[in-house]
Amino acid sequence: MAGLTRSVNIVTTKNRAFPNWPRGYMPSESWPYYGSHMYTHTSNLMLPGFLNFGSVGSSIMINSTNSTTALKMYNGQGVQQTAGNWNNSFDMTDGDGDFDTWSGFYMDRVDNKLYCLLMDTSTDPDTYRMMSIDKDGNIVLETAAYQVTNTALNGKHHRYDNTPPLYRVGGVDGTGNFRFDLYRANTPNDNATQPYDGVRLEINTSGSEVNGIAANTISETTDGLIPNNIFLGNSSMSEITTFMGPTDNGIIGGPSGGAYQYMAGRVYGMLGNVNTGQLNQNVSYGNDCPFYMWSLADNKPVSWLGSYFFHPLTAGYVSGINNFSRTDAHAFLDELAVWYGLL
Repeated sequence: MAGLTRSVNIVTTKNRAFPNWPRGYMPSESWPYYGSHMYTHTSNLMLPGFLNFGSVGSSIMINSTNSTTALKMYNGQGVQQTAGNWNNSFDMTDGDGDFDTWSGFYMDRVDNKLYCLLMDTSTDPDTYRMMSIDKDGNIVLETAAYQVTNTALNGKHHRYDNTPPLYRVGGVDGTGNFRFDLYRANTPNDNATQPYDGVRLEINTSGSEVNGIAANTISETTDGLIPNNIFLGNSSMSEITTFMGPTDNGIIGGPSGGAYQYMAGRVYGMLGNVNTGQLNQNVSYGNDCPFYMWSLADNKPVSWLGSYFFHPLTAGYVSGINNFSRTDAHAFLDELAVWYGLL
């Protein structure tokens, strides 16, 4: 199809088959890691640690169902690490005592930093700030504090399915601004009422201006993210916030659940084209999903070392192979979009 960006060989023929899920992503420099043999259950989400840790097997523990619990780091033998601010666990107040909530995480494989988007929920509207930590427990307050205008951004805890993921422009680690895109937001009214045109936090963690955003600042985009407003009727579904992407072709999406035992490897979720404003919920999501989602469990992806890890929210669990390279995942989204006529 004209205009389709191909980082891989995307099938565009009308005779294309319904896409299969990509293979799991297990890079040798980080697998196996402490906790990689556990299934991802409610609470202790184990993710691979820093690539420059010094030995294979380190990991970071994040409570996936609580947005105020401190993070922990372990070596490959399961010994909790205590370097710098990892000592006695790493808390969001370690960098700035005014902040009380984790809102998003991004583990960068080039910077070898864990970026953490923090919220101060004592202000109205809430205040955001970006902080990072490295393997030695060194903390950097990457941006100044920024109090938002749009109240739809209030209360976006990491563990909620209505909290968008933190991603980097272009999907490239080590460079570029971060973005936090909330599509269920009304920018003319600065709230969460319909119709939705979306609100974005663009976060510059560099020492110079990038994309019109001043160094080490957060900026709020108030002119909408998509060309057409979104009307969801009385739907309480919120999958348009739990997405992978956007791909180079503007496709976002991800599975949100599925009665796996009844659907022969199928799960369902959201798929959309942000360039056209076409967003679809409860879409059947590819053949042969390699991970299991309990049918009552919402889940979301987190960007981690060039990949997406899926983890559960509230009740339930995700198990099996639930980690996919960013490149493969974006190609899969584009394939789905072609199949459904969104590209």
